[in-house]
Amino acid sequence: MTRFLLLILVVLLGSAPFCRAKKPSVRIAFYNAESLYDTVSTRGSADRAWTPQGERQWNTERYRTKIEHIARVIDDLDADLIAVAEVENENVVRDLMFAMRSDYNYIHRNARDRRGMDIVLVYKGSLFFPRRARLHAGPGLPRELLVVEGELDGTPLTLIACHLPSLLNRAADRRRALSSLRATADSVREAHPENALVVLGDFNAAPDAPDPVRILSIAPCPPQGRKRPQQTSETLLSPFFALSRRGYGSYVYRDRRSLYDHILLSPHLVAEGSKLRYGGSCGIFVRDYMIHREGRSAGYPLRTFRGRTYLGGYSDHLPVFVDLEKQESE
Repeated sequence: MTRFLLLILVVLLGSAPFCRAKKPSVRIAFYNAESLYDTVSTRGSADRAWTPQGERQWNTERYRTKIEHIARVIDDLDADLIAVAEVENENVVRDLMFAMRSDYNYIHRNARDRRGMDIVLVYKGSLFFPRRARLHAGPGLPRELLVVEGELDGTPLTLIACHLPSLLNRAADRRRALSSLRATADSVREAHPENALVVLGDFNAAPDAPDPVRILSIAPCPPQGRKRPQQTSETLLSPFFALSRRGYGSYVYRDRRSLYDHILLSPHLVAEGSKLRYGGSCGIFVRDYMIHREGRSAGYPLRTFRGRTYLGGYSDHLPVFVDLEKQESE
């Protein structure tokens, strides 16, 4: 436990990989908000526990506290694009928008998730101009992928946001979900090879785990100043390899940290001459108020519930981000 707390404190204090890039940059992020439900049961969704009469006693006060907490994290993170998972519906998205200090637009689509959980893309309209948004279903996916095409600060971009099956599912089903994600990425690249591609979300697997590496064709981003290894157009580059191998995580279970939330980039975003290029700044976003500071859960993300006990926290996940540096025109 002591070693775990020390690692968390390193993140809290902030080192180079965890700070905003010094050059002008665009920040892309992902945050699993952990069951951001409203208080009204929706027909067809397994959400009755999240009502005033349900076992969670999810009333207006608790809902408003949760909205304010997620809004605070997003405001402090200050991302230009952030995909937020586990949001129940568009009414919840609107409440979240009103609670934030920052001026954001959003894209929301209703997914066919049995828990009623969606992924929403929140973005700054001054930098990102969406052209098309749709959901992609596929074998093994309990909820569809959110695919958004547009232009980010002058760079054609396709973004795929995912929330893949948890470890409670069979390994074969999880591999099928990864294959569906890969098929969607391949179809996007075939249709728009000129677009940079960003795949982000809760993968429920680390970026250097064997199945994601093999099925998604993941390779680590090359260190700054080093020659890029040969890559194919199918390669997805992970800025989070080193963090995962050093033991950092966005999620904690039984004192074990796992980097289940991460972001993958197409080679466009590390290539020379790109208007937006990954320059080595990525990390897990942490503030003191997001972490248990004492007791048996010290160092864990401060979540909303532990079992059926209401803690009034933020989420059981921490946000992750990458900064893309703006390159000067020659």
